[in-house]
Amino acid sequence: MKTYFHLALFSALLCSTSAMAQQIPPQLFSGMEGYTFLPDGTAIPIWGYGWVADGYITLPGPLLSYEQGDDVQLNFTNPSPESHTIHLHGLDVDQANDGVPTTSFFVATGEETTYEFTADNPGTFLYHCHVTTTLHLTMGMYGMILVTRPDMTLFEAGPAYAQDVPLLFSDLAIETNLQPVASYPFHDIRPDVFMVNGASGDQLESSDHIVHFEPGQPLALRLGSMAYSRIQCYFPEELNAVCYMSDGRPLPAAFAPDSLHIYPGERFTVIIEPDADWDGYLPCEFWSLTDETLESTASIHIRDAALEVPKITLDQRIGFPNPAQHHIQWSGAEQLTISVFDARGNFVATERLEDGLLDVRNWPHGVYIATFPNGHATRFVVTD
Repeated sequence: MKTYFHLALFSALLCSTSAMAQQIPPQLFSGMEGYTFLPDGTAIPIWGYGWVADGYITLPGPLLSYEQGDDVQLNFTNPSPESHTIHLHGLDVDQANDGVPTTSFFVATGEETTYEFTADNPGTFLYHCHVTTTLHLTMGMYGMILVTRPDMTLFEAGPAYAQDVPLLFSDLAIETNLQPVASYPFHDIRPDVFMVNGASGDQLESSDHIVHFEPGQPLALRLGSMAYSRIQCYFPEELNAVCYMSDGRPLPAAFAPDSLHIYPGERFTVIIEPDADWDGYLPCEFWSLTDETLESTASIHIRDAALEVPKITLDQRIGFPNPAQHHIQWSGAEQLTISVFDARGNFVATERLEDGLLDVRNWPHGVYIATFPNGHATRFVVTD
């Protein structure tokens, strides 16, 4: 069993493109015939990366996730009509594997290569194409890289956390994506779509984009920017945010940010442990680097997972003790069959209980819902 957190369209877009479908070793490909969709359904052409096993590109590209110490072989093939590379932004790799054509190589149409490196340092990193960089990047050729530790600490002797939450900021100019051959120079690009994990506007209010947490389970926000804008994120007090890392390295001293400025290519790792029952937003502003005007605001919804549970008809039977550490028992039942769901509504188990007794010693702590044969239900909590 596991504790459930959800940031989903990122699984369909960034984290997806599915770890289950990756080859071993996984192989990326580059494409120039993809689409992303605006909140009103308008299709916008993109270039990008995808897993060969899936056969389609995404915006942003797939999340590349490794453990510290992994010897990585990242296979890359380019069937598209232009040359591309994978620049491993921020990772400590040798020059030959850095993906900058003038100092290593580019991958021409019909060619493939393998980037090799050791994931020495845990942290948040990025990747993007370094051929005609400004154009290829704004067209969508970028993604995030995470290097994590198996003990779920940010770095050696660093803080522990329960779940990674990748949040990649980016933007695009519709006119450029519609006519890339007539694209403007970098200083003239004016983005008009502002995204987090490839979603914009009210797409971020989709239930699939809400970040769910369970009280006492810290989340590591992996913040990175591939935008042409300056990002400014504001951290409400209820998030209890602490910034521990910048650009893939531990900070000399952690600090509690009221806000963070994130410039193109920068990354920060911030641990949050929101107050129980919190249901609010992490506001992130996009500011023009040209004239310092506010372009847009993207609000990331963060909600206690227990608040997602639909209203239930409470059963008369009260389980005790509640919260429970070892067992919970419902009185007035010698034999009882219950179905249990977690706080997100995910099915956990169906149990036939003797003397109304449920063993929860090996269950992750959190909120659960037990449903009875009469259709009623009751909520209980498992603690460490």
